[in-house]
Amino acid sequence: MQQLRYAIALAVVSGIGSATVAAQAIPMRPAYQYPAKPEAGPSSVQIPNTPLYVAPFIGTAVGHDDNMFYRNVAQKGSNLIIASPGLKIDSRTADTVFRASYQGQFGNYTSSHDDDYRDHFANVAIDNAFGRNLFTHFGFDYVHGHDPRGSTDRTIQSSPDKYWAATPSATIAYGTPGAQGRIEAYYSDTTRRYINNRSATFLSDRDVQEFGGAFYWRIAPRTYALIDARRTDQNYKAPESPLSSTEFRTFAGVVWEATAATTGTIKVGRLEKRFDSTYAPFSATAWEGLVSWAPRTYSKFDVYSGRYPTESTGLGSFILTSATGAIWNHAWTSYLNTEINLRYQKDEYQNFSRTDDIRSLGLRAGYKFRRWLTLGAEYTYTRRDSNNDTYDYDRNLYLLTATLTM
Repeated sequence: MQQLRYAIALAVVSGIGSATVAAQAIPMRPAYQYPAKPEAGPSSVQIPNTPLYVAPFIGTAVGHDDNMFYRNVAQKGSNLIIASPGLKIDSRTADTVFRASYQGQFGNYTSSHDDDYRDHFANVAIDNAFGRNLFTHFGFDYVHGHDPRGSTDRTIQSSPDKYWAATPSATIAYGTPGAQGRIEAYYSDTTRRYINNRSATFLSDRDVQEFGGAFYWRIAPRTYALIDARRTDQNYKAPESPLSSTEFRTFAGVVWEATAATTGTIKVGRLEKRFDSTYAPFSATAWEGLVSWAPRTYSKFDVYSGRYPTESTGLGSFILTSATGAIWNHAWTSYLNTEINLRYQKDEYQNFSRTDDIRSLGLRAGYKFRRWLTLGAEYTYTRRDSNNDTYDYDRNLYLLTATLTM
């Protein structure tokens, strides 16, 4: 699903440890936009005799995780060291944009080397403009990642569960911004396979196909009404799995740009999930929303909310997730910026008696010591309260970061 994609390159440039959080923070599929020119950031160099520009970077972090396994008893903490090398590639002509990126994230726990990890994230995308009205996007994402021990409902093994996921995708959009009407259609096909701990993880192997479309109709100079419909097929590979299903989501809503500083998208509709097994069909109200306010060029507030299905990792048929949060980014000077991230999430397990309330607070500060060097600090607090005390936990993560660019 698009809202669960990894934030690959920019997450590390702006702070180690935020990649997974950033990827999951805003549960909304945005409208297609032809790629704008990159904002000021890491300097790039041209590959000789090619139109490609490369911007390498490396992020490092040292810190402490006081609850590695997300437990409320027998908690284990450890210092950790993270290295995140990567690069971005960009090439542009009048009607074509080619982008590629890679990020490695290599973590080492000084008190638990069994939990060390070597993750890789890569993507390639090409966008074409055919005149003023027709646009296409083709992309491919690849992740070689892991689920930290205790972060899922699968049995905890002697090492984290490792997996790879590959996602080709395509979008076609007709209509320029500001036109009376715009329409887009999209498709993605994710293959997700687990590599180790196969006695439990084989049940999570699956193929996920998603396709849908959205229609936008201008009802005011800066406001569009929209209709969005999508279908997601969750095809589990284990023959005995009861989790294979088809999801249908339909939304109606509005997109607006009230001023140059305020934009928003709100969609409300219906979610249906139909299983291939004996699990009963499920339906509920669903929504996706994001409102952004930038009262100054150096300060921005994002408020988001969404209700969407999350796949089970061992308990129940699936999880109905409702998430609401706010993010404030502020540049106090040209070299000092901060971020505050608040989130509340409610997970309602279906066909299993469990409901979790999850609250998190994230604080981040970055100091641009040199044009090519940014020093920072991050703190993330997470608390889960469940109707079953077994699943309660508190977790504090502290990081000091440094990012080097060209």
